[in-house]
Amino acid sequence: MRGRRFALGLILICAAHQLVASARAQTLDPEIGQLMERALHDAENFRQELRKSEYDAKMFVQEWDGRGRLRGTAKATAIMRPGDAHPMTFVSREVHGKVRLPSEKDRAQEDDKDKSTLLDFAREHKISERFDFKMEGTQQIGGETAVQVRFTPTKRQPENNRADRFLDTICGTAWVNEARNRLVKFEMRLVQPFQPFWILAVLKECSIQYELLEPGEILGHAKLKIVYSVSTPIYSIRQEHDVELDHFHHRENLVAAGP
Repeated sequence: MRGRRFALGLILICAAHQLVASARAQTLDPEIGQLMERALHDAENFRQELRKSEYDAKMFVQEWDGRGRLRGTAKATAIMRPGDAHPMTFVSREVHGKVRLPSEKDRAQEDDKDKSTLLDFAREHKISERFDFKMEGTQQIGGETAVQVRFTPTKRQPENNRADRFLDTICGTAWVNEARNRLVKFEMRLVQPFQPFWILAVLKECSIQYELLEPGEILGHAKLKIVYSVSTPIYSIRQEHDVELDHFHHRENLVAAGP
């Protein structure tokens, strides 16, 4: 789903480029500025590395109707292969009621065509000027020290497209590991309704919570929670996705280890 890809890309942008801009604008310790520069490059390297990797995803999905009634729940475990011709294979799944899990046939074709980098995205949407930043000290995340930065939209930049409009409706906090230059925790929420696709559909709620629990070579053990609510004149739904990510491997290594 393109919206989910955009949200995850936004996590990396907020954790790196925006922090670089904050450090420079506020004339902070040069070491902090250098840390943020390295974090941006680490984010882009990780995005490219992920497309050659394989990992496990355990999902728990809940869905409610417009009146707040639970429509259904689903549990599943899947093997994920971003960038592969077969990006997902379910190992197990269990659905109760009316709720839709991702399909094994889904393929993000736009991702295949999109060759832009996180640096390109940051420049195009003027990320460094679109948010105000506040350094909020450090915190222990996953047993290591992370720099904590809060971001809020400035409303000083023109809105030229849908991505600009979305960026102007979110706020949150990002944590970057000082030793690894990597995003280890992220929280984002929608501060006002947003019309994402067509004029009659409204995104009323959207929040993302991410945390790296245990670092690994590619990523490690992490958890991700996405909540969103969409309303149209015909129907309204609210979904909550709790996902646990683990066992990241390079796909070529798995093939080489086979018979």
